[in-house]
Amino acid sequence: MKNENKSPTEDLQGYFEFLAALGLTKHMGSMNATRELVELCHIGDGSYVLDVGCGVGATPICLAKTHNCQVLGIDLLETMVEQSRKRAIEEGVQDRVDFGVADARSLPFEDDCFDAVIAESLNVFFDEKLKAVKEYMRVTRPGGYVGITEMTWLKPPTPEAIEYYKRTVYADVLESDEWRKLLEEAGLKNIVANAYRIDIPAESKGRFERYGCRGIARVMLRTLRTIIKEPSARAFLTDVTSSFPKDMLGDMGYGVYVGKK
Repeated sequence: MKNENKSPTEDLQGYFEFLAALGLTKHMGSMNATRELVELCHIGDGSYVLDVGCGVGATPICLAKTHNCQVLGIDLLETMVEQSRKRAIEEGVQDRVDFGVADARSLPFEDDCFDAVIAESLNVFFDEKLKAVKEYMRVTRPGGYVGITEMTWLKPPTPEAIEYYKRTVYADVLESDEWRKLLEEAGLKNIVANAYRIDIPAESKGRFERYGCRGIARVMLRTLRTIIKEPSARAFLTDVTSSFPKDMLGDMGYGVYVGKK
């Protein structure tokens, strides 16, 4: 949460730790975005996939179950990785997924390792977006795919909107053409860039599909416990909800962006 005595990096770390405490990974576009990402990256039986910023491991576990592929998920927080490993055991896919701690901007892998590298709702948090995408491309095999899903401005944002997202969730959101250009500058080819408006019913349905009823109940319980016990969490949620610019609802969407190495 925001703290005037902390650096922006420390504030962002606190935001991620807040999500970890809830057992939740925020992906705008939910399962619709994930399914499109998987299709465009040609992920299937036998693929070796890197999920960068895997959070609590929902997407790697889903891929292992539905596409019979091998997935390595990495996250900056050990607490996220621990939850991912526990979830994989609960879902019975620990033989097809693995998890570790790593920074997206400096991946600890050799060149040309993976058939596909994906990242969901991650790059909005980086100032060094191009550096991160170049890292994804570096560890992707020739002919493989790099794919990201990201918050996307559907029209040029107002200064108020930019300030709100940077202040509350530390997100530096781009327009669709800017995300496409980022992949092009990294050296990717055959780029697909699709931007969408947020569909609230689809978002809600996707959350249940991703986490299951038991998982959603667990998140709700953790959220309640965190709000009760942590004054900073209460202050954060109050700020996010009370200061949201109401005329901005139609300006924000999400995009799916994929390129081939």
